[in-house]
Formats: sequence, structure tokens, C-alpha cells
Amino acid sequence: MKHLLSIALVAMALSLNAQTTEAPEDFVNKGNAAVQLKDYKGAFENYQKAFTLYEKQGKAKDIAPETIYNAGYCAHKANLHDDAITYLKKAIELNVKEARPYQNLAETYKAKKDNEMYEKTLEEGLAKYPNDKALNKLMANLYVQKANVFYKKGNEIKKAANDSGLSQTDADAYNAELDKSKAEFEQALPLVEKAYKYDSKNKNALKILQNVYTALDRPEDAEKIKAELDALQK
Repeated sequence: MKHLLSIALVAMALSLNAQTTEAPEDFVNKGNAAVQLKDYKGAFENYQKAFTLYEKQGKAKDIAPETIYNAGYCAHKANLHDDAITYLKKAIELNVKEARPYQNLAETYKAKKDNEMYEKTLEEGLAKYPNDKALNKLMANLYVQKANVFYKKGNEIKKAANDSGLSQTDADAYNAELDKSKAEFEQALPLVEKAYKYDSKNKNALKILQNVYTALDRPEDAEKIKAELDALQK
């Protein structure tokens, strides 16, 4: 009798354990629910638990590509940069969500202050998805930042020359300073033109471009850009 009772208790324990053991899909669902609540760290942790179970069960091939992307996206939003890079690269390999993994991966590298990989990722994404608006906007902003380095320096030289009084006391020295400022604007020009090419509605690009054209004695080009900027600001 005791032997039968022991067998019954073991069977009951196994049955209860089977009922309470969660499948990997359960953790995927929990992750998806956490995303809806914008609990990105919690979502990522649940996706990781799902991946671990899939692998233990020898079912790694059953992991949905969208779930891999979601894990990378959530890691990115939770500032778990290394995890984000790992899963977003996998999402890119699986061609899931088109340009989105490139966008998130680029933003992750930017958050890590890895400017080289930030630009490289944008270039790779645009090579594959040249018309993606988000990637084009990010690349435009990148070139605005590059152009702004020379643009600001040019303005500083020009302002210093104007404040120095050289225009009244030494015209040659004054013009030499203006030439120095123009040299900086010349370096800014191709960079801001690239920004404009990627996103013709980038207001910062338009402002810099208008002022650079004006400084470089290109009034017609400056007027064209001014008209485009005015249209955006209406």
C-alpha cells in the first residue's frame, strides 16, 4: 500500500511539474506583452529565456526571425548595447524587417560613440535600401555634423576679422582673413551638399547651405535654398 502511495505521489509531482513548466513560446509571449508596456529590459530578458529553452530543446531553428529582431530592438531601447548589436546583426542576416535593423544598429553604435561603425552601418543599410527615409535622415544628420565643424570655424574667422577693425585699417589683412574663412566654407560645402542629397528637407542642412553659398558668392544658389527653407517653415 505504501509502495502504491509513493508511486501515486511521484506521478502527481511529475504531473504538476509538467503543468508549471513554461514553454519557450510562453516567454516569447511575455516578451511581446512587455514591449506593449514599453518595458524593454523586461521584454529582452523574456526573449533571452525563450532562446535558452529553444536551444536546450534542440529547436533553435524554430525561433522566429521577428523575435530575434524584437530582442535586438528591445536591447537597443534598454541601452544594452552589446546585446543589441548581437541580435540586430542576426536580424540583418535573416533579412527581417528590411531596413529597421540597420537603423537600430546604427543608433546603437551612435549611443556607444562608435562613429566609424555608425557611419559604416548607415552606408551598408543605404546600399541595400537606398530609399529608406529613416536611414537617409540619419545619414543627412551625420553629414550636417561633419559640415558644421568647418562651417563654425569659417564663421569664427569671419567674425573675428569683422570685430578686429581690419576692414578700416588694413584692407589686405582683412581680405586675407576672409579668404581663410572661405577656405573653411569650401570644405563645409561638399559635406552639407551630401546632407542635402540624403534629406532635402533637413532644415539645418538648408540653413548651412544657404549661408555657405552666400559666403562663397553664389547668390542664385543661396536664393534657391532660401526659397526651399521658407517653404518648409510656412
